[in-house]
Amino acid sequence: MMTDKNSWKHLRQNAPLLSYSLLFQPPGERGIMADILSLGLEFDFILSQASEPMLALIRLKWWEEQIAAANSVGPDLLGRINSHIARGTIRGDDINRLITCWQDYAEEGNSPDKAGQKCWTEIIALCGKISHLPESPLFHQIGSALYNSRNGLDIGIVASAREIDNIYKKNAEFLIALAYLARRGGDHTLPNDHLILFKILWQVLARPSA
Repeated sequence: MMTDKNSWKHLRQNAPLLSYSLLFQPPGERGIMADILSLGLEFDFILSQASEPMLALIRLKWWEEQIAAANSVGPDLLGRINSHIARGTIRGDDINRLITCWQDYAEEGNSPDKAGQKCWTEIIALCGKISHLPESPLFHQIGSALYNSRNGLDIGIVASAREIDNIYKKNAEFLIALAYLARRGGDHTLPNDHLILFKILWQVLARPSA
């Protein structure tokens, strides 16, 4: 049986730092957003494991077909995504847009970074939609910074907690946390920072300007 706890547990196991970004989300939204973040990680994994683009495209096509068929509804990630679609909390078109982004990413060859940044921008935009946030350039900024930080690239300028709060007075706690994680992404001590949870909480609660 699919529950929001399954989604949260899955993300906590595979990407604990990303899971902390959802601590302030209402439980219903948290489960859906956890699955969207997990889906981005799954698609990244598909590309990283493929020895050539065609193999990644075949696997992504499988996802596309499974979403279209909507046959799998269960505790695994595909089943949970299909369950969200069946309940109307996300649309199949939303997931197909993500799949298309990763298909483009797989085909980019020697210059994949812009395509990868677009993938994570779409992930952030979909999470923003689930959280009922209007579209904002912040989605691109934070999505690109997350991609860059995960791939050892210069993250560029990322909005502070105060700046994000000035744009969105509520429901943007996950953006504040993700922006902070992106800024810390190049710090090799991050995985061993035993205070990271408290630092994220401070970002969200204190809304610092830097």
